[in-house]
Amino acid sequence: MSRSEKRTPEEDQLASLTHVVKSSELILTCGPGGVGKTTTAAALGVAAARAGRRTVVVTVDPARRLADALGLDEGAASDQPHQVKGVTKRATDGELWALMLDAEQTFDRLVREQAGSRKQADAVLNNPVYKAISGSLSGAQEYMAVERLHQLHASGEWDLVIVDTPPSRHAIDLLEAPDRLVGFLSHPVYRTLTVGQRTFAKITDAASSMFLWAVKRLAGPQIVEDTVQFFRSLATIEGGLRDRAREVSALLRGDDTSFVVVSSPRAEAVSEAEHLLDAINDKSFPLGGLVVNLIHPEPTELSEADEQLLADLGDGPLAEQLAWHRELQSLAVAERLEIASLEKLAGAAPVIELPLLDVDIHDVPGLVGLADRLV
Repeated sequence: MSRSEKRTPEEDQLASLTHVVKSSELILTCGPGGVGKTTTAAALGVAAARAGRRTVVVTVDPARRLADALGLDEGAASDQPHQVKGVTKRATDGELWALMLDAEQTFDRLVREQAGSRKQADAVLNNPVYKAISGSLSGAQEYMAVERLHQLHASGEWDLVIVDTPPSRHAIDLLEAPDRLVGFLSHPVYRTLTVGQRTFAKITDAASSMFLWAVKRLAGPQIVEDTVQFFRSLATIEGGLRDRAREVSALLRGDDTSFVVVSSPRAEAVSEAEHLLDAINDKSFPLGGLVVNLIHPEPTELSEADEQLLADLGDGPLAEQLAWHRELQSLAVAERLEIASLEKLAGAAPVIELPLLDVDIHDVPGLVGLADRLV
């Protein structure tokens, strides 16, 4: 069935994201940067709240005006949910809340939850190496995005948690983050640094003395000691970290989870979105839908008679308009070819096409309008 054919209300729901926002407990919007992913996540939150659900949206780094619309003030308090005003007005409506991801605070919260005691937690949190890497460790932001999702989901306070995942050059870091954490905890270097003192001494004397000597000469003996102590303190919560990583991995593949991929029809964005869709299919993550944003309108095709009439135009405004019309038509055709390749990878999931708008969406009325288009 083509999109222009008449559908039943049930088919309309399946062809939109209505079913996703009404039935999912977790939604993750994924895709390249600069395609409206954060705005789409916020609009899905609006749609869910207006469908009667208590919803929280976790965003990473929204544009300032969108952050203002969501009530996200600068400062540490933005890590906690803030209610978004003006979204829900009917008695049947739910609530929309929003928070800004703080990878460092989420990491701290994870350590405290998994530590057996306050002393064990402080040993990790107060270590200089931990303080240096907790906010900038490779992959930390991606893993902490899903960790925050897990924390909010496990709290039982929300009908729906939506995470606007960090834009990524390869767009699949988030999917692999739990597995990377388990891999890190199994790495030979980590295992070596966390063995007992005597065994460690033997290993370093036998195999690593030259390496440690070089590191001490370059960075100083204190950084070596701090690093060893950090890994040993991390070993006290290793079991909890492994279990949590497995829980998060299972949660991402659960029946109540939906991934929504957001792209634009530009070739570079499409290439990244295709890579992401392939990864979602290969790793058996549940795809809830595909949103293709910023699509140029397709102008009316000129008839043969019109072409003949306009063939001998000289220079002037009308000729410029005709050239612009042909350029726009060519661009629109090229974009639809790109979209077709994404639709193929989306399979049975709904594909929502959103036009290029004259203005950016940066306030609650704009989000409500976008929500109506999505559902």
